[in-house]
Amino acid sequence: MPPPTQTPKPSSSQQSKSLNVIALISGGKDSLYSILHCIRNGHKVVALANLHPPPLPSSSNDPTHTETHTQTGEDDIDSFMYQTIGWNVIPLYEAALGIPLYRAPIVGGAVDAGRVYGDSTSTSASTSNPASGTIGPEEDETESLIPLLNKVKAAHPEANAVCAGAILSTYQRTRIEDVAGRLGLTPLAWLWMYPFLPAPLERGVSGEGDEAGLLADMAAVGCSARIVKVASGALDEGFLWGNVADRSGGLRRRIVKGVRRFAVDLDEDIRGAVLGEGGEYETLAVDGPDFLWKGRIEVGEVGREVRVGEGGVGYLRLEGARVVDKGGGDGDGVRPGDVRRPTILDEEFAGALDRLWTGDGYESDEGVASRAMVKGSWTFTEPIQSVSGGIWTVSNITAPEAGPGAAEQMEAIVKKIKAVLDTRVQDDANPRTTADIVFTTVLLRSMADFSSMNGIYVSLFKKPNPPARATVACGDSLPEGANVMVSMAVDLGPRAQRSGLHVQSRSYWAPANIGPYSQAMSVPQQGTERVVYIAGQIPLEPASMELAESFSAEPSWAETYSLRAVLSLQHMWRIGATMEVGWWLGAVAFFTGTGHIKARAQLAWKLWQDSHDPEDRESDEEESTLDVWDIKYGRRGHEQSRPIARPRIPNFEIVEAEDFKDRVPAFFAVQVHELPKNSDIEWQGLGYRCEGVRLTRTETEFGRTVEATTTENQRYSCIEIDSGADLQTQIQRVSEVYAAQAQSGAFHCVIYSSQPLSQDCCQGQVIPCKSVWGADGRELAAGVIIQNQT
Repeated sequence: MPPPTQTPKPSSSQQSKSLNVIALISGGKDSLYSILHCIRNGHKVVALANLHPPPLPSSSNDPTHTETHTQTGEDDIDSFMYQTIGWNVIPLYEAALGIPLYRAPIVGGAVDAGRVYGDSTSTSASTSNPASGTIGPEEDETESLIPLLNKVKAAHPEANAVCAGAILSTYQRTRIEDVAGRLGLTPLAWLWMYPFLPAPLERGVSGEGDEAGLLADMAAVGCSARIVKVASGALDEGFLWGNVADRSGGLRRRIVKGVRRFAVDLDEDIRGAVLGEGGEYETLAVDGPDFLWKGRIEVGEVGREVRVGEGGVGYLRLEGARVVDKGGGDGDGVRPGDVRRPTILDEEFAGALDRLWTGDGYESDEGVASRAMVKGSWTFTEPIQSVSGGIWTVSNITAPEAGPGAAEQMEAIVKKIKAVLDTRVQDDANPRTTADIVFTTVLLRSMADFSSMNGIYVSLFKKPNPPARATVACGDSLPEGANVMVSMAVDLGPRAQRSGLHVQSRSYWAPANIGPYSQAMSVPQQGTERVVYIAGQIPLEPASMELAESFSAEPSWAETYSLRAVLSLQHMWRIGATMEVGWWLGAVAFFTGTGHIKARAQLAWKLWQDSHDPEDRESDEEESTLDVWDIKYGRRGHEQSRPIARPRIPNFEIVEAEDFKDRVPAFFAVQVHELPKNSDIEWQGLGYRCEGVRLTRTETEFGRTVEATTTENQRYSCIEIDSGADLQTQIQRVSEVYAAQAQSGAFHCVIYSSQPLSQDCCQGQVIPCKSVWGADGRELAAGVIIQNQT
């Protein structure tokens, strides 16, 4: 385990399986720098791919030929999707990098101009035929990637991934992910959210600030990227051909100064603007480390003609560019391992790990109830349904009658889900489909059944934003004969008002969601409030998508478990921050293991409590939620005069509570049979956006109860039912009391139980488990969560 002062960093032993990558390049700094990260992470770039403006009608030159260096089309076109300035230099990258280059013209325009490509709530995406590789002239420009990538795949059948340089652009990232998914390619976006990730350890030595940190990291490995276009009042033509990755940092300081002058106030986050993400400037990469760049691109001064466009735009028309061999010799000494990567943990979570890890001294399991799995004797003949607060829940859907296999049971469950949704249409003016499902819980008997179940589950949903999901295996605690059990939450409001986060690209930010689920779904509630469903998060290193391992030679179970508990909670936190969560209504830490059960529950509680200590959060910086790509290209982004401050979690300004302990949100630690990828912990949380929330922690007739009530009277209650209680009687009593208090008697209920229960007492979703633990790591008979409106 690292000593308390050391922040964990990516381990070289955790390289993912090598991918064969097609690198989408525009000539800009980000797409070329992403190639370095592909190599740094153990992958091989087999081809370059580029889309360029179509040639002018009068031109007879073939701009797709890699030896065409003269400008035959427009100098630059206003593509929503692609950088096109300096496009005539692109053919030189084949010789400069020694990697085959494939090109094709951009066809079409921004037909689907929504931030998320193919979102049914916005303009529909085009319907090209990826098999034929053809697109129509009126279709979206994104579809130009299909024939280009198909051409590359035909020449390089080993290609199985595609990388791009998206940093903050949801617009750009979702389009590349959509195309990659259709062509069976793994999307890579190493720079995604890079400005907001913890700085590489090496940058701390250089002392360069976060605003231009990415540019400093480029400079550290010998990159050279020249400004070829400016389109902001903060930067004028005097910046043209300046090197944003110069080692002295002089130009970067000028850019920061210029951008800051145009900031509305000093609190405005300028990181995206300093990197040119809002179109402030565009670059042309001309050199880099010798392990990639075999030659550098030179453009003489006479070949750089300054041109001025409308609205303060200035750009360079480039002629006579050539590749100059860098020669052999000893090279520059830069190796792939020198490419900087963000450290794994944010500062606050690195601190939480230091405080969590205290060595030995954990409580033994003496006196803890037997860990033996209680075989499920319950059955669910019909799903439990409830409607409250605009959310319709359908719980405990099983199909043991379909046969013993998980796949055949899942097929039957899919039919039942569609039938239930069709039934609801009779009572609802708006038809409901699987597109309205915002969260699912999938319980398996064994994780060995995950692949067969998932292959059927995926048929329920279409991208871009399938529901968030939590998946755990309950072993023999599941109802007898059931190998799969599904519960779901359905949003009854307008689809256009909900939003999702479905990052499928591998990056350093958080684990990619390659499968049929989103990281989060945000759903309107009363007034301006929103509930945010977060998918279950396991401790994968985002870059490798492998389980995080301790750095000690012979780590104890506690060292590894502590690191994983912190990392998976950080994933949940980052997702929540991106979705503008202000407060967690509650969280569940699912964990596995056959020993140290009490200690595992107590460590999870300690971490959860520590994460809500106001003293540890006072210095947190605010981040910007503004998608600067939207400002440049979006339909509504330009109406925003400044970035919106992203609420930090927890936002203590909206909370009313008597003391510190009362301000810790609801928590359960739940021991289950297995978790995905053989993880030993998974965090799943429910976030909320509201103007205020009142928290109380009281002793009731049922046991200790934590309640959060929002300004719009949405209530979330977490009830700890003590061991030794008459569980069925207690749960029935809970249902009676909360039904009487809720509007129309409707409420949502989730029961985590280590004992089988009869169906008539289970008025909600049931998650059967080995053991349940509450605040302070106290063992319970069951934990009950009630959501209603008072």
